[in-house]
Amino acid sequence: MTDLSRLSIHSDNLFSDAIGAGGVDRQALEDLSPRLADLRERVKAWYADPTPNFLNLPKTTDVATIKHRGQEFVRRFDRCIVFGIGGSSLGGEMLVRTLGPRHPKCAVTFYDNVDPSTLEELGEVDWQHTLLLVISKSGNTAETLSQFLTVLPVMEHQLGDERIKEHTLVITENEEGALFELARRLDLPVIEHPPVGGRFSVLSVVGLLPAYIGGVDIDGVMEGARAMAERCVAADSILENPAYFNGAAQYLHAEQGRTISVVMPYADHLRFIVNWFRQLWAESLGKMDAEGRHKGLTPVEAHGVTDQHSQLQLLLEGPDDKLVTFLTNPAFRYRGSRVPMRFNDIPAIAPLAGHTIGELFYAEFLATRTTLSNRHRPNRTLSLLTRDAYALGELIILMELETVVVAELLGINAFDQPAVEESKVLTRQYLGKMNSVDT
Repeated sequence: MTDLSRLSIHSDNLFSDAIGAGGVDRQALEDLSPRLADLRERVKAWYADPTPNFLNLPKTTDVATIKHRGQEFVRRFDRCIVFGIGGSSLGGEMLVRTLGPRHPKCAVTFYDNVDPSTLEELGEVDWQHTLLLVISKSGNTAETLSQFLTVLPVMEHQLGDERIKEHTLVITENEEGALFELARRLDLPVIEHPPVGGRFSVLSVVGLLPAYIGGVDIDGVMEGARAMAERCVAADSILENPAYFNGAAQYLHAEQGRTISVVMPYADHLRFIVNWFRQLWAESLGKMDAEGRHKGLTPVEAHGVTDQHSQLQLLLEGPDDKLVTFLTNPAFRYRGSRVPMRFNDIPAIAPLAGHTIGELFYAEFLATRTTLSNRHRPNRTLSLLTRDAYALGELIILMELETVVVAELLGINAFDQPAVEESKVLTRQYLGKMNSVDT
């Protein structure tokens, strides 16, 4: 597995012929192919289905309408605030922070928590020049409802009751939900959330609208996503299909006890991919199977090069229960200021003198990867250039379909999350026991 258009995948270091005892056998991977036969048929059906699902979003999402609406917002507003949590926020923020320009015409800010100290800053917002997007698939997300309802009086004070609808847009699927009812009572415009789980919804209006407002090339994202989806639909061979190949390899490592999936971006702008991936991996794979056995792979972030000075020792000599995925930007080696030669008589500076910061950055990545491989620790590398929308679109589909492949092999449903409901119920119970002020 090497180049797929503008996304480069290097998976050799997952296998025993490259790293020895810590790798898995390529024949064992090929032997998994019959277990994916049913999934292959479902994947083809998903892509051909006119009803939106995660795999066909690149061709069913109405990008033209999203762009038209987004252009209107960019003309009217200097700032966009997004209220949402989990899949209602992480995908859009990934696109904006990974692909967006440093100084967009309309700055997009995501609030995905209810920490009161953070939300206090919303009291300083100039709502005359600000758009609010409120996103909740179910329409009953307590955090998102609370965010909206606590900022609503401030908006009403600044804008007046009649102008709230000019500055607010709701995205929700459930017409029986509280958010839809609030939109009805306040006469707010509503866009339908597609019938796709939140963590798989980034390539819908949920992620694309805030991304476009923030200056992202969403056409490029969707073009790359379509290319990867079509490749994965067409390639039946487990060796030629990048999602089946990489998903099956990660499953084999999990079966050998490597259930911790470390994602280590060697580029600051790629860190938000990890935030999005952690929800995708954790909610999709942390389940009980039909026989009541606990399954799952745990996603963990390590940041290159920072975490070479905190986590690398554990990755190299700690328990052999981890698989590392590097995210890199190979062009970084050609960027950055050069270390001057004037102090090269100092031993610790001599190896740096004459080199760019980018060369040091890339050398640190190569050294980390080689050291892991030399110690028989499995790893793979996914490379994409800065603000390469096409490559990120490819990566999104690759990671989503890899998740589905691993779930298939684990014998679980990638698309539900039944265990989290208890926490939601208890939250409401504990809140009901607290003293409240009737306002």
